[in-house]
Amino acid sequence: TLKGVKELKEELNKKPRFLNKEECSKLLENSDSFLRPVFYTFLHTGMRKAELENLTWNDIDFGRKTIKIRYKDDWSPKTSEREIPINNGLFELLTELKQKTFIKSCPYIFHRVGEKIDPNYLRRQLILLAKVCGFLDVTKIHTLRHTFASHLVMGGVDLPTVKKLLGHADIETTMIYAHLADEHVDKAVEALSF
Repeated sequence: TLKGVKELKEELNKKPRFLNKEECSKLLENSDSFLRPVFYTFLHTGMRKAELENLTWNDIDFGRKTIKIRYKDDWSPKTSEREIPINNGLFELLTELKQKTFIKSCPYIFHRVGEKIDPNYLRRQLILLAKVCGFLDVTKIHTLRHTFASHLVMGGVDLPTVKKLLGHADIETTMIYAHLADEHVDKAVEALSF
């Protein structure tokens, strides 16, 4: 009966797979004109798959450079509403996408011929693309969310800020990235030179 307890502990200690900078570049370079903006947005926002699939132009505040993950009539965020800042690269991409939007009647930013993206489409495409790129262990869209969070932590962003950006309900969920913060702290003292 204790078999499940050990497995759960191992799962909690498992470090999430994330893409390094070279893998991110390779993924984006090998993406087609539809998938590149999608994967770029995942990598620069840490959004959940359903959040991106339900993202509309009304969720983007170009003036404040933010994305609002919010409740809608037909969809609800997993935890709660939140805002994600838009960096310059993503701002340019979204501005360009808005100008190119062919189907004005479709509210979704990322759609397939005016229809919401099929729930399995992005994962299937990521798996195919990951094979082309040579990283066969990348089989989940959530890897892109892990990539966003991991690079923030390795860049020195504190865990409470990462928690807020990811929309985690509690800090315990965000703690899977703590080991990356520890590595960053260990390297920080090397900068001392007196």
